[in-house]
Parts: sequence; structure tokens; C-alpha cells
Amino acid sequence: MTENELRRLAEKEHKLSGVELENKITELKSLNCSILECIIYVRTNQECSLSIAKELVLNSLAWKEKKEEFINHQIEQMNEFLEAGKDDIKSIEQTFYSDKTDINITFTKKS
Repeated sequence: MTENELRRLAEKEHKLSGVELENKITELKSLNCSILECIIYVRTNQECSLSIAKELVLNSLAWKEKKEEFINHQIEQMNEFLEAGKDDIKSIEQTFYSDKTDINITFTKKS
């Protein structure tokens, strides 16, 4: 399924309850949808933030065993990004909330 197809499906279906959402995530996984595709579906269907959608998917029965691997992969990607841009980064600010962490990266201006 494409990203747009997932969004259309999520919009077409009513906002799913907890059990319905759990079943839908399992169904999407069985259709070979990735964690990221499930997050797209959940974010649209539940009309929630990316952070909340990610937590719902990673804590689902369908994906719980892949949670640590997924988070480690995200950390690796962020570290590679920071390493690649280290000469261009002016500052990094983190703001911690109860349900998420915002990261604001300011780059130096190139002449």
C-alpha cells in the first residue's frame, strides 16, 4: 500500500477503539506493512501526533517484539545525521515533555 492509500483508508474508517486499532495494526502487519506504514495509518485514523502514533504502534502486540530494534535504528540514524552535519550545526536544544522530546537543531549560515 502506498502512503496515500494508507491515509485514505485511515480517513475512510471511523476512529478505531483500542481493540479495533490493535486488530487493524495486526492486519496491516499481516499485509506486509512496515512499522512506519502502521504509524502513518494510526496517526491519520486517530488524529494524533506522530509521537503518540509511534508509541501506539510500538506498544501493540503486533510490533512489541520489534520496539527496541526500531528505537535503536532511529537513534543510529539521528547519530549519523548529527555526525554528518557536525561542522554545520550551531546549536541543539532539547525540550522534554511528558509524552515526547522536541529537538531543535540550528545550523550555521553558509557564506
